[in-house]
Amino acid sequence: MIKISDFLDGLGLSEQQTYRGDCPLCRGKNTFTVTSEYGHKLYNCYKNTCKISGVHHHLMDKDGIERALARLAGKDRQGEASNQQDLCPYVKPPYLVPYHTIENTIDPTFLDRYGISPRKVFYDVRQDRVVFPVLTESNVLVDAVGRSLTGRQPKWLRYAASPMPYTQGDVNSTDVVVVVEDAISAYVVSNLFTAGKVCGLALLGTQLTQFHKDYIEKHWDNVIIALDADALDKTIKMSHELNCKAVYLYDDIKYKREDDIAKLSELVYG
Repeated sequence: MIKISDFLDGLGLSEQQTYRGDCPLCRGKNTFTVTSEYGHKLYNCYKNTCKISGVHHHLMDKDGIERALARLAGKDRQGEASNQQDLCPYVKPPYLVPYHTIENTIDPTFLDRYGISPRKVFYDVRQDRVVFPVLTESNVLVDAVGRSLTGRQPKWLRYAASPMPYTQGDVNSTDVVVVVEDAISAYVVSNLFTAGKVCGLALLGTQLTQFHKDYIEKHWDNVIIALDADALDKTIKMSHELNCKAVYLYDDIKYKREDDIAKLSELVYG
């Protein structure tokens, strides 16, 4: 049986990051959550027949302590960062390197599959992840999110704790923003339409926050929610909160089903 502390440490969670996935004890599908918070990992399985839960204590490294202090300082100022001036720049660690400089990656066809430019992403040489930079509208790096190329858990890893969503497309000039769940979908959706028409915005698996609402309201009047097919309730709730349009997909938009693209196109050009 796997040792829970080894499993938790193997997730590689950053400070203030939350993981959700299969339970290592009961194997419940997507029932296990872990939150890394100020030197502790709080874990729990939500399956009724599983009793696993608790707190795993661990030492924070220097970067984790600095990010935690910066986050607390921001909360002291105004509760939650509500504009980009409150965001802390993210210092990219040396193991995140430009993807195009890697000669042999684990999955050489991955970027081609989604039309992703190797010059716009990084590669995590420690964990074999394609890493998407999270930038402000003034092109300041404040976070990054990496997608495993090997099936390693968690599938998506947030490298810092910024409230900033991931965007692909020109934030300052696009007519429409399409809200999706992950960085790949944001990249794909921005490339589906005429250049400069659509910006893809990924919430990175999180709920809609006040920061997201303010950010979206600041930049776009035309907002479309296009979450994954299994997130219907979340789609409806989010469209009500933003008072905007929504499209109900048959599949994740990054797989580019023709009927899904047609439904989204009607809203983009309608």
